[in-house]
Amino acid sequence: MGVKHFAAFFILLVLALGISASASMLIPANDNAKENSQAPEYSPVIGDNWDLERVDFIHYAKPPSNAKPSSTSCYKLMGVKWTALPVNYVINPSNPQGLSESSITSAISASAETWDNATSQELFNNSYGIDYAAQYGVQNFQNAIAFGDYPDSGVIGVTSVWYTRVGKRIVEFDMLLNTDFAWGDAAENPLLMDLQNIATHELGHSVGLSDIYSTTCNTVTMFGYSTEGETSKRTLEQPDIAGLQRMYGA
Repeated sequence: MGVKHFAAFFILLVLALGISASASMLIPANDNAKENSQAPEYSPVIGDNWDLERVDFIHYAKPPSNAKPSSTSCYKLMGVKWTALPVNYVINPSNPQGLSESSITSAISASAETWDNATSQELFNNSYGIDYAAQYGVQNFQNAIAFGDYPDSGVIGVTSVWYTRVGKRIVEFDMLLNTDFAWGDAAENPLLMDLQNIATHELGHSVGLSDIYSTTCNTVTMFGYSTEGETSKRTLEQPDIAGLQRMYGA
C-alpha cells in the first residue's frame, strides 16, 4: 500500500471509530475536578474552597504511667485563632443521665465566661443557642456542644477545630462529651465528671490552645488529663492566661 493510500485509510479508520474512541478518552483535569474528587470526609482537606483542615483534641481520663517531668512552657498555641469575634455556639442538652437543660447551659456558659474574663476581647457570645438537633463532628459552621457515646470509654471528651490553611483562622469548633461518664457538679458529688471543669478545658481548644502533657504543668487548665471529682480546671492558671493573651491581647 502506498503512502497516500495508507494515509487515506488511517483517516477513514479514525472517522469510523471516532464516536467509540471519544467515549473512553481521559478528560484533563480542570476547574471542575473538585466536584469529582473523593468525599470530604475521606480527604485531609475539606471545605468549599479546599482550604479547611481539622484537628481533634482527645481528653483522656488518666495520664500514662510513663509521663515524665518537663521544663517546657505550660501553654501551647495551635497557631490558629478566631478573627471574627465573638463566637456563637449552640448547646444540645440531650443526655441519657437526666441532667436538666438549665444545669448544662449554666455550666457551659460559665466556662465560656471564664475565658472571656481573661482577655480584653469578647470571645464568646453571651447569647448562646439551644438546639436539640445539633450534632458533633458535622462541618457546617455551627459551633456545636453535645453529649454522645464515644468508642473509647477512657475518653472524656473530644473537641474538633476546623481552620483555614491560608490565614490560619478558626472557622468552627464542635465538642463531644462522652456519655460513658456520669456528668454533673463534682463540687456536690465527687464521683461525677464535672461538666464545668471539662467544658472550660475543651473551650480552651476552641479558641486556639493545645493540650499540655508535662507533669510539671498538671495544675493548668489545658493539662490533657482529668478525673472524676476534679474541679480545678474551672478556673485558669497564669500559663493558660498567658497563652490566651498572646493571641487575643490582655
